[in-house]
Amino acid sequence: MKFFENRILSISILLCVSFVLSGLIWGDEMQLLLASLAKSSLSNFGKFYLYLGFGAFVTILVLALSPFGKRTLGKEKPTYSRFSWIAMLYSTGMGTGLMLRAVQEPVYYFLNPPNQSVDLAKETYALKYTFFHWGLTPWAFYALFGLFIAYFLYIKEKNILSSSFLEGRFRKSWIIIIVDILTVISTLVGVIASLGLGSKQLIGGFNYISKSDFGLQSTIWAVVFIGICSTASAFLGVRNSIRRISNFNILLALCLLAFVIFNRDFSAIFSNFFQSSIDYITDFVPMSLNLGKHKVSHEFLTDWTYFYWAFWLAWAPFTGVFIARISKGRSIREFALGTLFIPSIATFLWFSAFGTSGIEIVNKMDIYDGSFDSIYSSLFIFLQSFPFASITVPLSLLLVFTFLITSMDSAILVLSYYTESEDKKSQRVLWGVIIVLVTISLILIGQDQLLVATSNLLVLIGLPFSILFTVMIANFLIKLFREK
Repeated sequence: MKFFENRILSISILLCVSFVLSGLIWGDEMQLLLASLAKSSLSNFGKFYLYLGFGAFVTILVLALSPFGKRTLGKEKPTYSRFSWIAMLYSTGMGTGLMLRAVQEPVYYFLNPPNQSVDLAKETYALKYTFFHWGLTPWAFYALFGLFIAYFLYIKEKNILSSSFLEGRFRKSWIIIIVDILTVISTLVGVIASLGLGSKQLIGGFNYISKSDFGLQSTIWAVVFIGICSTASAFLGVRNSIRRISNFNILLALCLLAFVIFNRDFSAIFSNFFQSSIDYITDFVPMSLNLGKHKVSHEFLTDWTYFYWAFWLAWAPFTGVFIARISKGRSIREFALGTLFIPSIATFLWFSAFGTSGIEIVNKMDIYDGSFDSIYSSLFIFLQSFPFASITVPLSLLLVFTFLITSMDSAILVLSYYTESEDKKSQRVLWGVIIVLVTISLILIGQDQLLVATSNLLVLIGLPFSILFTVMIANFLIKLFREK
């Protein structure tokens, strides 16, 4: 297929080029525009994210436990071992975010409880809200979108595009192009947000280790280097590269987790893990719908929950498609429950270890000095309080780097699936270059307010995609009901 005959690819690239040029020419104006549009979006549609998140969890759980869950995705045996499967979906689905927020987020909730009136131990309450933002709801988004793709790909034997659910006259209409382009742009926004923030954390770590002050230019060079490595990994493919890097990520993350657990209060970590998990499950419904005594302010929802739900929705296309591609041969029940619960439990343990230990350090301070306020440096400052910091801090930097690679290389593969042409591997290189350029543009727009610019962009793309997501899943459920 020639480039300009591939309308999804050519229109997506045109939109990306427009964004890059706008960021380079009108950086300040773009930042103001994004902020204004995002604020309006959240004011009018914020609650929709809450209902959609809760609905996604209920839907995927019901599908997994229903008779439909016995069906197998394809006729072959699973391509990858269960360990490699979990490693790849976890590295792709969370990755760098766990490094950015490992200490910062639990400590923030400990010092600034979302709801001051709730009578709970502050440590477990802080962890409960961290679990809420990183647990079942994001993985429900991933699992449901992934199941949608896997159903049409392996059971209906259609293509991998989001528009697969469109039939009849819609197959030849402009709607199909809009659906697929929106999915491509959402995927792109999700990965550039991760790459931009992760690269800044990488530079923050180097600044902390070397006592230097690497700035904007260094962050851009970090993006370029990560882009080169990720593109090379995507070029080699899942079996030859992505699977191996993901396995390495999980092993290194487990080593770092074990190091923290066994060098801090072991009993406190696991006590908080179990108690916070129970509290989270017990209060999942009112927290998800912002009801009763768990109701929090609009400001908190805007700064945290709405942002996270938009982030996970933006990641759902590429994470869901990637999970679908590596899950051939597994039952729908294993796919749904495995994707929903295994990564969530691992995430809870991760935040329990780092969060409990970080809060312990804060409690020992006479006056909190703000050392864990930054998402870019908090992890490295935290590890400095442990023995062997000269080893663990560089290893954590390496883990940030490899997590970034597995997120970006997976996104490159998924984007090439969406816009597949005759020369598949050259298209992977093309998408690698595009991701790097758009990320650099976002960094230039955001400058010192990169997190704010990223949040605004995610909220904007999250709204139209959330509407598309709702339509897709509703259509999917109707088809299942008719089959039954």
